[in-house]
Amino acid sequence: MSSRDQVRADLLSSMASMFSGGTNPLLLAGLKAAFPWLSFALIVNWIPEQAEDIYWVLIDLDRIATVEISRLSSGLEDVSVEVLDLNKYKERRLSIENRRKLEVAIDLMKENYAS
Repeated sequence: MSSRDQVRADLLSSMASMFSGGTNPLLLAGLKAAFPWLSFALIVNWIPEQAEDIYWVLIDLDRIATVEISRLSSGLEDVSVEVLDLNKYKERRLSIENRRKLEVAIDLMKENYAS
């Protein structure tokens, strides 16, 4: 399996885990509260910090949702969801691995829109 195929498999696996509640359940709850129509979304980055987890989730071909979830609470009121333009996100200093992951996620999103 090529590294691109592995990234693809990992993205699809993390999406399945997110939508089944296997990731942080507040991640899905926060995304659904902000985007009720959401049925296909790919986690392109995740940073676990001491007080919160930060996720960057590709929600369509133009936008990334930045979701911050406090580790000190278990309620939706402590979930912050912001929307970032995909092109602005691409301008950030991304590692080669994160850039590759984003490229594969965009390809998967295009495939989802085509079907």
